[in-house]
Amino acid sequence: MSVLARAGAGPLSAAARAVVPWLWRGKYFSSGKEPAENSLVTPMLRHLMYKIKSTGPITVAEYMREVLTNPAKGYYVYRDMLGEKGDFITSPEISQIFGELLGIWFISEWMATGKSAAFQLVELGPGRGTLAGDILRVFSQLGSVLKNCDISIHLVEVSQKLSEIQALTLAEEKIPLERNAGSPAYMKGVTKSGIPISWYRDLQDVPKVLALSGIHF
Repeated sequence: MSVLARAGAGPLSAAARAVVPWLWRGKYFSSGKEPAENSLVTPMLRHLMYKIKSTGPITVAEYMREVLTNPAKGYYVYRDMLGEKGDFITSPEISQIFGELLGIWFISEWMATGKSAAFQLVELGPGRGTLAGDILRVFSQLGSVLKNCDISIHLVEVSQKLSEIQALTLAEEKIPLERNAGSPAYMKGVTKSGIPISWYRDLQDVPKVLALSGIHF
């Protein structure tokens, strides 16, 4: 579905007016008219206006991809938005119980499905790595149960800033992280409990052979 935003189509919330001020003032993205330069036109808004003028209407999916993961100005790319100084908080940042219960559930499911030789833990958008850290704590405490299982951690993260924070949270400091431009994983290392960990920019980059026998969340 393609959408073309236009002011006057209905009432907008204050939050929406703050994000797209020129739409609220009655300007059309598709009009071809350039708005006067002022502080309300952010670099991202200008980028979206040029994009729509050049290629036509964009889908909601394209819009969300641009505002969240654009390499230059995407919301998630170069900042830590979690916590007291950020914009929102998640359950793992409030209490470790959430992640530890998930860790116990994963092991329970692994046992119920026949104790496969490979256990691949894949997380999409791992934040600061807090949830994965809580799960790994459970894995360490129940190491005798998992001793014959080949466990690996795979994090899908587009944010350079957050991947650095995740590495500090999860990876063994004594083992330098490997960065390989020719590999599907843009960063690799070993967790503090000795489990291989890799970072990817897209879920499709996670090795599919492992994915067939793994457990994901």
